[in-house]
Amino acid sequence: MEKHNESAPEKSLRQDVKDTVNRNPEHAVINRNPKNKMNQSLEHAAVCQGSENPINPVMRDHVPYFMGISLLYALCFTIAFYKNFIGLTFPLITAATLAVCWMFLKKNEIPWHRSNWWYLGGSLLLGISTVLTANEFVIFFNTAGILLLITVFMIRQVYDGKKWNLGQYICNILFLYLCMVPEVASPFIHYINYRKKDKKEEKKNQNTKYIFMGILIGLPILLIATGLLSSADQIFSRFVGSVFHNFQKQIVFSPNLFLIISLMLMGFFGIYSFLSALTQNNMPEWKKKGNRKNPVTAITFLSMITAVYLIFCGIQAVFLFTGGRLLPEGYTYSEYAHQGFFQLLVLCIFNLILVVLCLAVFQKNRMLNVLLLVFSGCTYIMIASSAFRMILYISVYHLSFLRILVLWFLSMLVVLMAGAVLHVIKEKFDLFRYCTAVVTVFYLLFSFGRADYIIASYNMAQVGTEIGYEDVAYLTSLSADAVPALSRYEFAHEHSAENIYKYGGYTEDVYGTVIGLKSEGNRDGYVSGCRQCKLEQKYRQVLEKAEGMNWRTFHFSRYWAAKAAEKYFR
Repeated sequence: MEKHNESAPEKSLRQDVKDTVNRNPEHAVINRNPKNKMNQSLEHAAVCQGSENPINPVMRDHVPYFMGISLLYALCFTIAFYKNFIGLTFPLITAATLAVCWMFLKKNEIPWHRSNWWYLGGSLLLGISTVLTANEFVIFFNTAGILLLITVFMIRQVYDGKKWNLGQYICNILFLYLCMVPEVASPFIHYINYRKKDKKEEKKNQNTKYIFMGILIGLPILLIATGLLSSADQIFSRFVGSVFHNFQKQIVFSPNLFLIISLMLMGFFGIYSFLSALTQNNMPEWKKKGNRKNPVTAITFLSMITAVYLIFCGIQAVFLFTGGRLLPEGYTYSEYAHQGFFQLLVLCIFNLILVVLCLAVFQKNRMLNVLLLVFSGCTYIMIASSAFRMILYISVYHLSFLRILVLWFLSMLVVLMAGAVLHVIKEKFDLFRYCTAVVTVFYLLFSFGRADYIIASYNMAQVGTEIGYEDVAYLTSLSADAVPALSRYEFAHEHSAENIYKYGGYTEDVYGTVIGLKSEGNRDGYVSGCRQCKLEQKYRQVLEKAEGMNWRTFHFSRYWAAKAAEKYFR
């Protein structure tokens, strides 16, 4: 064999790649196979013309593999979400997404780090939670939470983020999502480059092209010929023509075809562009901690704000936490307590962000740390004040979804603020991982908590048969989660002249459409102003939604609600 002698440019290029990987080991996302690592790096470095962080070539070199799994994922995505967003397929598509991520990591020979396993557990639990609740707010944030947890998991697997702080993690997540936009074109670019690279594969692709062209030409001719043959022979029409007729009606000319194509494209390009963006190896280079700003600026504005906060906290201790015994004339205790909790909530969120920013932007300083601790203490008093006001408000006006959400958020804010305090005391404390864990655990509790069921149970238990029509109308506007709690109560029909006059005297059908006043015993119509009619209207809505459920669209919350409604109508 002849010995290959490297030219000077080749040696120089090889040395440049080595130097790049040595300088940036945390960004070196290349194939772990030692035999191929240098060859792949050299090959792509030539394409990138000396890019400082070489792009991982794994997707470019294995185009059929990644296109295949992306197409399979797109098919699963379409089956899961076709006219169905909260069915039993939701946790299954979550598991399928994680499976694709596993195949990507396996192809890169990147082992799954034990410290990142809980991100996978959290995303799967959120997927399961979606089929246990019908609350649209919770379902939306379940979806957002799954996407964020999977994104953080993949970033931590591919990049070494031990030196990133909370702000840098957030910026990198957003940066990855932005990188996905141009990567939508990556399947086409990778495929074209792959064809140019392998001549043998190019011949196969040419044959595939000709086959595809033949299908396009033959399909319309086949449909026309089948239609003519079906009209010529009834036996042929019964056995063969009906199949093509259904194919034309339900698939080719179906109004749902656009939805199917949209879901397929969304699934394919979504997963492919996400994986391709991870291989770009282009996360921002963050400045060293020595370049932080002078802490005197932070000490100055924090001193001003903290002074005002101390005065506010003193007022809370004197007037609110003492039961209102020292309130000025003209103020009742309930009026004073019921105002301001939303403003305080916004301030508490702002305070947490301000503490994190001060820790990230300004140099470490003892005086600054003391101010931050006092500032955090004032925030805790604000949180307590806001929670106390909300609890008093609930004791008078009972629960609503927003009030439960505020109490949950304040509880989570207490624990998040504790992490910020720990980070002030100990700079090496991993605040991002702490915050991610706290938010995940708290949100899982909220997601599995079935807030609508708690609201209906609490309000009905507090008021009982004395509950007003407006309150019943609010409870029936909640999701199907509330139905099992509502079904335990029954009221007499109230079709009195007073109610008819007060609420307009019309009757609502299942969809709330005015259809004219009907008799009291007729359950097909619902008199506005009647509490029992409102409950029955909700029960029929629940039964109608649960009627067409199958294995794909099965939903536990709707099933439990339908069982409760059926029990009422027996």
